[in-house]
Amino acid sequence: MNGLSNLMKSLERLISELNGNGKKEAALFFTVRYNEIIKYGDKVPSEIIDTLSTCRAMSQYANFSLLEESLLDNVVNDAILVKNTMP
Repeated sequence: MNGLSNLMKSLERLISELNGNGKKEAALFFTVRYNEIIKYGDKVPSEIIDTLSTCRAMSQYANFSLLEESLLDNVVNDAILVKNTMP
């Protein structure tokens, strides 16, 4: 599932950036979902993907930088693509 692979890469970039900027709580939110995707693989529950596809507002509450917002947009867009290809 190529879309899931893209989502994982986007999550890795965002988690790394958030951790590097000291935004540990936000990074943890995405790390938990990342680990769940690893755990379930291609059988990842739709709820996890739904959560990632609708978390764009988090950038306002966690005071994301422009780069972090851009990386979050990638995560959300990749999650939407995965969601649209799920059975």
